[in-house]
Amino acid sequence: MKRIVGIFIPILTCATLFAQDYIMFNTVVLELRNGEHLALQDGVKKHNAKYHNGGNGSKAYLWYNHTGPNSGTYGWAIGPMKFSHMDSDLSEDHIRDWEKNVERYAIQRDHIFMVRDEKMTYNPKNEVVGQNILVKRILVKQGGLRALQEVEKAVTSIADVLRKTDAKIARRVYKSAFRTPLGDIMLVYPFDSWTEFEGDRQGLPHGFADDYDRINGKGSFQKNVGDVLAKYTNGITNEVQTMVK
Repeated sequence: MKRIVGIFIPILTCATLFAQDYIMFNTVVLELRNGEHLALQDGVKKHNAKYHNGGNGSKAYLWYNHTGPNSGTYGWAIGPMKFSHMDSDLSEDHIRDWEKNVERYAIQRDHIFMVRDEKMTYNPKNEVVGQNILVKRILVKQGGLRALQEVEKAVTSIADVLRKTDAKIARRVYKSAFRTPLGDIMLVYPFDSWTEFEGDRQGLPHGFADDYDRINGKGSFQKNVGDVLAKYTNGITNEVQTMVK
């Protein structure tokens, strides 16, 4: 075991062509072994500070999952990175440090390579990492590319409206480089306060559906987005994550 991340690589790759330059994160879920939250947090901080502080490579981050199927777990991510980074073996000292400070307290599972799709993304301030984020995972139906293409079209149409309305929120969209039951498309909405979830926002700006219909025609949001997601997905999960500092 020479690499901590990317150990469990799914066999079937997603039909995605990457540009020469791209933004990608490798993420993993850390599930506590014995409920030792503080011990895990402290251990990850020590490991990240020593090996992933961004000074000589990609930086690593830790979030706590408050909601969704992974609630009660932690999300560890490293990036931005390239696939070429996976060709470098980790030192024995690096691996032992991970085992001592992280694996001692948590089981690692669900490795995902998240590649940002710039066409579907709306990111006015060119941010990469959010301290507080709402992650929506779209579970695209399997069985061919039609479903994935239709969902991508719907998600792209939302980004187009966000641009045309000069929206004040960001929505970064990532695609899994390898097919996974955890979701092929991930929408990441950074937020500053939990109060932003009051009302009907849930990521998009208040009144967004009305703006969409005004630009694309009456009933278009339901037709182009709502109906498409209902037909071609197995639902959407919502994970509210806050960074552990």
